[in-house]
Amino acid sequence: MEMLANLPGKGLVRIEIQEKRIASLQILGPLDGEKPYVSPGLIDIQLNGYAGINFCDAGLDPTKAPEILSALWKTGVTTFCPTVITNTQEGLLQCFRALEEARRIDSRFANCAPCYHLEGPYISPGGSRGAHNPKVMRPPDWAEFMELQKAAGGRIGIVTLAPELPGAMEFIRRAREACLVVSMGHTDATPAQIHQGAEAGAQLNTHLGNGCPQMIDRHQTPIWAQLALRQLAASMICDGFHLPPDLVQVIHRMKGIDGCVLITDAVHVAGLAPGRYKLVDLDIELLPTGQVVMADRHSMAGSAVSMNRAVKVFMDYAGVTLEEAIQAATANPSRLLDRFETCCEVREGEPANLILFRVDADKLEIEKTILGGETVYASAEC
Repeated sequence: MEMLANLPGKGLVRIEIQEKRIASLQILGPLDGEKPYVSPGLIDIQLNGYAGINFCDAGLDPTKAPEILSALWKTGVTTFCPTVITNTQEGLLQCFRALEEARRIDSRFANCAPCYHLEGPYISPGGSRGAHNPKVMRPPDWAEFMELQKAAGGRIGIVTLAPELPGAMEFIRRAREACLVVSMGHTDATPAQIHQGAEAGAQLNTHLGNGCPQMIDRHQTPIWAQLALRQLAASMICDGFHLPPDLVQVIHRMKGIDGCVLITDAVHVAGLAPGRYKLVDLDIELLPTGQVVMADRHSMAGSAVSMNRAVKVFMDYAGVTLEEAIQAATANPSRLLDRFETCCEVREGEPANLILFRVDADKLEIEKTILGGETVYASAEC
């Protein structure tokens, strides 16, 4: 396969694909306004579900789970981390067993979902809990986690936890020794506890600016510490609801573009009609505006945004270039998932997981999604 497209920041390029990889890349000249852009496929490291498929449902039908792929490919996502949130141990085990069975059933699902993200149950039951059930939250327990890891085939690659919980520091150290990405989130920690978590090996802040109390001390807050520590990358939900433009700009300026990671935190109601739904055992509501909230309005409850929309919101809010926004949705999360092969950049030798797109007023308009050199989605215009 050979294609001509505009590579953000580089110009018009010719790409040759052979045996599922980028075989050659040649820069031909300046941008050609008639051609679409090309980039790696978008990478979403925090995806609870989409288009009715709910990874957090202990009753998830593994034969149905791969149905999520066609919906995600339309949004340009070629790699994602199925994310499972706070639940009972048995509920979590069932989720991971279903995901593993889905991998066995569908090789494309296995290729697109290289690892899983466990968000909770080791998080704070306080004001930062969000749409997680405090009744089944608990302190980190390595033996319990290893039971989950066994059910997940060793593919839990990211764990979000609150560093203030008993045993959290030892858990972080052991997780890093096991090459897991440790992220701090849904936390009521003191600044000192955030610093301790980073020193123990945490690498990421989960949806920074969210999963925190509504009211905080002006100085003694975990947010300042999370912003200040440059070794902690920051994931962000840029959906127009979770973060205001000023905060997106502050996070970008503090972390630099290398420390920004775009996520959707989408739940299964994304792409469905407005109405009331269940998330684990809690009632949530998808509003006509596209915002997802707890039915009691305690907090938001994930999002309904797509990654191709999040990239454009990040561009608009942070004032970054297309090249920088794409980096936050591809190269940066790929770097975090270091031990799982992903397409990091459009360059020779990388897996041929690519998208062709144009930029419109509110999103990246995906024209084609390519997975391992095979076109898995093409718009009607192509």
